[in-house]
Amino acid sequence: MGAPVKWLIAAVVVALVVLPAWGSAYVISFLVSMLMYVALAGSWNLFSGMTGYASLGQGLFFGLGAYAFGVSTVLLKWHPVAGILLAAVVSGAGALVLGFVLLTTRIRVAYFAIVMLGCNEVIKTVVANIKAVGSSSGLTIPPLSNNLIAYYFLLVLAVGVTAISYVIKHSRWGLGLKAILADEVAAEVTGVGTVAHKMVMFVLSGTLIGLTGSMIAWYWSYMDPYMAFDLALSFDMVVMAIFGGVGTVMGPVLGAVIMSAVKEGLSTSIPQFHTIVFGVLVLALILWCPGGLMQVFKRLRGRLTGGPRPAAGRTAR
Repeated sequence: MGAPVKWLIAAVVVALVVLPAWGSAYVISFLVSMLMYVALAGSWNLFSGMTGYASLGQGLFFGLGAYAFGVSTVLLKWHPVAGILLAAVVSGAGALVLGFVLLTTRIRVAYFAIVMLGCNEVIKTVVANIKAVGSSSGLTIPPLSNNLIAYYFLLVLAVGVTAISYVIKHSRWGLGLKAILADEVAAEVTGVGTVAHKMVMFVLSGTLIGLTGSMIAWYWSYMDPYMAFDLALSFDMVVMAIFGGVGTVMGPVLGAVIMSAVKEGLSTSIPQFHTIVFGVLVLALILWCPGGLMQVFKRLRGRLTGGPRPAAGRTAR
């Protein structure tokens, strides 16, 4: 990542910090949603993008974080800050347990994605049948005193997730993850602690997603099992990461930002058909450029500088 890119990113972050002073309520609402997706796509990418273990049920931790926050603030009457901390602990612990069960048994990558999908549905069904937490009716949560709390929390979280991704990819730990992504068996033979690497990234990913869920639950001031464990949310974070460039630092950020804007534009202009048009656009890009937007940018940079073009299916790191 060159100096001009770093300065551009810093300028964008500064702009986002001061934007609420001029932005309308609608703009703030859209930015909250966009920052949520940046945090979710980046968190998903920390594990799945860096290890190759694609998870289709990572939204499970969003739901755990949301319900941990709701139960602590509504039923236990805890302070919201304590509820957010509990959400991080609960989602992290859930990821630790699931990771121990799934990642230490050397489950195949394809099966892992399906099992995570099933776990999300099982937990959703269980929560929907627990009367103590509102069953399928959910929980009504005391609203935020100011929506800017959610905005700045998610801004810090989105920047933090991206920074963590950058640091990890340029560290010795990142080299181990790269080896696992290329060939897990060969990585283990050469001395890489494959289970430890996968476990740490899985727990980190789950914890960050749970933190996102806790703030969104507070922002929405309501949460039920079908919102908290919505499969569409799990698929959105996967598609956004792939759209931008899975396994890269800035890919999930670009994917979340652009897809959020496109979804918002289509839903307001053609509400009856926006999901179909949006799906066709995403499918077209993935088929044309499997490496996502980062591969497109690398191709353009290669043409402008006269450098070699990236191989098909490879993404910019």
